[in-house]
Amino acid sequence: MALWGNNDNVSVQSGGTVEVNYDTLEVIGTGTTFGTAGFAGTGQVIRFGVAGRVGSGATYYGDATIVGIASTTSLSIASTIGLTGTAIGGTTFTVTECPQYTTTDPSFSLDPTFSHSSPSFKTIRTGSAATDVSVAIGASVVPIDLLGDDFDILQHIQVGDVVVNDGNNLSVVSIGTFVANATQTSAIGFSTLFVAQTTIPGVGTAGASFPTDVRVGTQNIQIVSVGATAIGLAHTIAAAVTAGSQIEFVNNFSVGLAGTITAGIATGDSLVFKRLMAGYDRYMYGVSGAGVTASAGSAYQVSHAGWVGVTTYIDTHGNLRVKNETLVAMSGISTGNSPVYDSDPTAGN
Repeated sequence: MALWGNNDNVSVQSGGTVEVNYDTLEVIGTGTTFGTAGFAGTGQVIRFGVAGRVGSGATYYGDATIVGIASTTSLSIASTIGLTGTAIGGTTFTVTECPQYTTTDPSFSLDPTFSHSSPSFKTIRTGSAATDVSVAIGASVVPIDLLGDDFDILQHIQVGDVVVNDGNNLSVVSIGTFVANATQTSAIGFSTLFVAQTTIPGVGTAGASFPTDVRVGTQNIQIVSVGATAIGLAHTIAAAVTAGSQIEFVNNFSVGLAGTITAGIATGDSLVFKRLMAGYDRYMYGVSGAGVTASAGSAYQVSHAGWVGVTTYIDTHGNLRVKNETLVAMSGISTGNSPVYDSDPTAGN
């Protein structure tokens, strides 16, 4: 075969799996048809597993060029430089005619020694819990101390970050607001809402240094008293609050969490905020004319059909970034191997 072809969908026997011997460079198949006309052959590229978005948990071990066929269940590869280095056994595979040189190009390698890395949570900010209130197990909010050196901390974190509690990463879902469940129903005209004080740590009344309002329907109402099982409001509510429904609290110092705290936070305790970032992945796609059309207007948009190298990573703001480079511009590529290129080829097609 030439250095590349136009087939990103070389036939593979249904149900066939492979294992790789890193020492001998032998690929041993089970239920495979290596060397059979239309199936895996010398000069083509074998891909182990199925690629997915960096950090998505997809099982993909990398690519290697086929240099010999010993039988329908045994072939040899040129190198393992493009593979993860982890054991490959009982694994599904695909075969493609993508450019052979990408299998030994370190920028495409799945081996983290060379280039590939998964995103991870990096500490972006440390702060302190409020100095006048503790947070009990079961709460889904953390009040922040804004009076010390951390006065601007809420400007540096964002929804999607995590706060570490009891070894768990709890996702930040709101900043300056949080929710707690009503324990009893409050009818229209009530000026009392029923909520456990342990689930609303740090809530302050009107006149406090950091007061909290409650949002009921379209109303923002000042809180004038806080008790163990209820809060008093400055005026009556115009919409009923039913037992078990969420009550939204609004202030300038609380961080709402997706989960509940499993280890209590004492007053002034250190808080660690992290963000998913970094990671690097590069993959060679066969892009047909239909793929060019399907990707138009998306982050994965490409300008030409052909063999396209796509790099993905997560930036310091937690956003997925996509860059592409057309390495071989050509038409007539036959596609079908997963992932098929479209507006999000890593979404599990």
